[in-house]
Amino acid sequence: MSTNVPQDAIEERDLLPTNVSPLHYDLLLVPDLEAFTYTGEARIRVRINEETAKVVLHANELEISEATVSGPAAHTESPLQATSITLEKNDETAQLEFSQALAAGDEATLHIRFNGVINDMMTGFYRSKYLDSQGATKYIATTQFEPTDARRAFPCWDEPMLKATFTVTLRVPEGLTALSNMDVARVEDVGGGLKEVSFNTTPVMSTYLLAFIVGEFDYVEDHTSGKHNGRQIPCRVYTAPGKSESGRFALKVAVQVLEYFADVFGIAYALPKLDQVAIGDFEAGAMENWGLVTYREVALLVDEANTSSRAKQFAAYVVSHELAHQWFGNLVTMEWWSELWLNEGFATWVGTLAVDHVFPEYHIWTQFLVDEFQRALALDALRSSHPIQVPVRRSSEISQIFDAISYSKGASAIRMLSSHIGLESFLKGVRAYLQEHKYANASTRDLWRALTDASGVDVTKFMAIWTRTIGYPIITVTELDNGSKIEVQQNRYLSAGDALESEDQMLWWVPLGVHMHGAENERPADVLASRSAVFDVPVRNSKWYKLNKDTVGIYRVKYPAASIANIAKGIADGELSITDRIGVIADAASLASSGHSNTSDFLTLLRAYSNETEFIVWQETALRLDALQSVWAMESDEVRTKLRALVRSVFSPLTKSLGWDAASAKEDSLASRLRALAIRAAGFAGDQDIIIETNRRFRDFFAGNSAVFNIDTLRTAFSVAVRAGGRGEFEKVKGYYLDQANPIDQRLAALSSLGFATDPALIDELLEFALCDKVRNQDVHQVIAAIPNYGPNRERLWQWYQASYDLFVSRYRASMNYMGILVRLSVGEFVGNDKADEVEAFFKAKDTKKFQRVIDQSLEKIRSNTKWLSKDRQDVSSWLAVNDF
Repeated sequence: MSTNVPQDAIEERDLLPTNVSPLHYDLLLVPDLEAFTYTGEARIRVRINEETAKVVLHANELEISEATVSGPAAHTESPLQATSITLEKNDETAQLEFSQALAAGDEATLHIRFNGVINDMMTGFYRSKYLDSQGATKYIATTQFEPTDARRAFPCWDEPMLKATFTVTLRVPEGLTALSNMDVARVEDVGGGLKEVSFNTTPVMSTYLLAFIVGEFDYVEDHTSGKHNGRQIPCRVYTAPGKSESGRFALKVAVQVLEYFADVFGIAYALPKLDQVAIGDFEAGAMENWGLVTYREVALLVDEANTSSRAKQFAAYVVSHELAHQWFGNLVTMEWWSELWLNEGFATWVGTLAVDHVFPEYHIWTQFLVDEFQRALALDALRSSHPIQVPVRRSSEISQIFDAISYSKGASAIRMLSSHIGLESFLKGVRAYLQEHKYANASTRDLWRALTDASGVDVTKFMAIWTRTIGYPIITVTELDNGSKIEVQQNRYLSAGDALESEDQMLWWVPLGVHMHGAENERPADVLASRSAVFDVPVRNSKWYKLNKDTVGIYRVKYPAASIANIAKGIADGELSITDRIGVIADAASLASSGHSNTSDFLTLLRAYSNETEFIVWQETALRLDALQSVWAMESDEVRTKLRALVRSVFSPLTKSLGWDAASAKEDSLASRLRALAIRAAGFAGDQDIIIETNRRFRDFFAGNSAVFNIDTLRTAFSVAVRAGGRGEFEKVKGYYLDQANPIDQRLAALSSLGFATDPALIDELLEFALCDKVRNQDVHQVIAAIPNYGPNRERLWQWYQASYDLFVSRYRASMNYMGILVRLSVGEFVGNDKADEVEAFFKAKDTKKFQRVIDQSLEKIRSNTKWLSKDRQDVSSWLAVNDF
């Protein structure tokens, strides 16, 4: 056995030479939004650390026409011309050689002239299109540099440790708006209908946080109170012309969150302004560029009357997440991409903290258990997962770790730690960490050190285990001495349930959080740090006991059968908290699929939830039933019919109690979302009352009576109508998506509903539609995500993916992260080792290094689900045969 954690050894990294480092960039860019090209000049002040005649910096798909060097290190009165300029495509570098060496210890200024393309690949300096009020296509030029695409826009030292200051000037047509990280210093008319907009110099920062945007925009504006630093911060939300009013919700959230974070972190927002911009074409959800945050439209724009509560909450969270980065990531930056979780895990956690502060009615921390915690555990149960802190050698590996481990498991680890040492001590440590490392770089070690000092607890001792190792444990409980004690044992949990001895060496630090019926019996301080241990827990004196109170610890729990029965009775009697009810059903479903228990045990446990009223518990339950039906999707008609009957027995009573319409205009948003969830589940399971009523309202809606659906049931109604209907319903929903006048979240809801069609001919048409210019490149996954829901159409999707593979490589070559998304959706729901072998064979001859991790995870999921079906096929059939619904 081992509790040894991989030490912080020096990782092998493909980095630029350290003989020269940047101090300041002075950039002039001249974009042409008709030709989609630009010219640029970069004057880069550098420090010469070692004598050298060669300067190597990053450049990717740029043309460099001239490079000179001047200043003290050059020892000449006139600039030295580079004797050679070599662009290395594979290394994404430019090598500048000079006729004489630059002197160590002095500074110099590089002057580089270059030009490039304003590409259509959603990365680097790229173009995004929108339709104006007349239906004409217009373009803006914008940027996306994280993780390593500043080098696509200008020559630079594109590594997070190599911070510098930036002064940006944009030469643009008079009628356009120019934006960058800082406020405008001056605007000059330069003739020919052009103006130069120069921005003030940024604080020292990493290249990936620089941004500049040019286009036609409207905006709305507000200001912070000024109480934190004696000045009001102007905050704006920029949109395409005519959409600015949809930015008011995000603007209000931003002002409140900026104020909140200044309080929480003890440091005022560092820049003189905050701009947020809605971008039509945007691969990521949002990007935290310092002072100029960019978003997909759906993540920023809210129509108060027509945007669903789900989409509104999403916008509030994304704004909070990105503004958290203004401190955690921008002010203090990770040393290297292996520390990505320091940015993303923390922003996920503290973004949730901010939403809970501004919108306590969302119960966002409870939703966190489904949206983040369970998502993290699902991915981390695979052998092909990775540690939170993952070694990264080269830039091609970076995009693959922008996943649920860095974000969701990272945030879950922080939630577990803050619960253990207390929120006050945790935030005290965070404030010290930010203060010590502001305008610099830091590591996970630095954070643990600050939290240890603040709490008096050796945080490094137990948290290094969680951040530097892959996976998490299953805790097996055995009752001893007639129920006066429990023995708990930890082993590595894998979704395939087959951890080898060599894979089961790690011993995690596990906060047990033993909770018993009656609050006075809580024992949150118990910790398991060995393979097994015995605890004095008098379970015989309690109706039930549960480990992992409030589902804070990152692990699964397996109880004796009698204990599960007692917990089930406690749930039925309303004695367990929402978070504990979610944890119990999630663990039961996960242990069933991994083979640690039978699926029939999970199905029996469901009965304890018959009186459940909370949306978030039902959300987790619905996801687990969806997973079961997906794996059993190609079984016999008899089995699938009984599974649908089971789902109706769970959700149809809810639809009857909730009805279609809110009893009050003040209905809680979660109650509204529960109604939508129940209608969808029951409708997909064949509830004829739901289908008939959906179709009636669907006809009325498209006849002009929009009041028949509230904003939360529209997505559900589209999905159920398309699943139960035919071409008529399909075409109406497609038309709703194509109508630019509809709110963006509802248009995307319509687009994602089309994949629920069962008619193969409609699916073929849909797959063709997915690749046309009516669907943005960033939204192809919205089109196909629902197709695997209907088992017989999975093969059509896979064949389409294979036929379109070369097109995808060309379209997404600049940022192959999207290739991983398409892989996961196209093959992830297959069952059968033969299908896994087929998928593996297809990719074997492909260059997949930039998304291989997702392929490995998808293959592992297929094989794990195949094993689950083989193990429990008869178990489920037997249970369905003896239970009536």
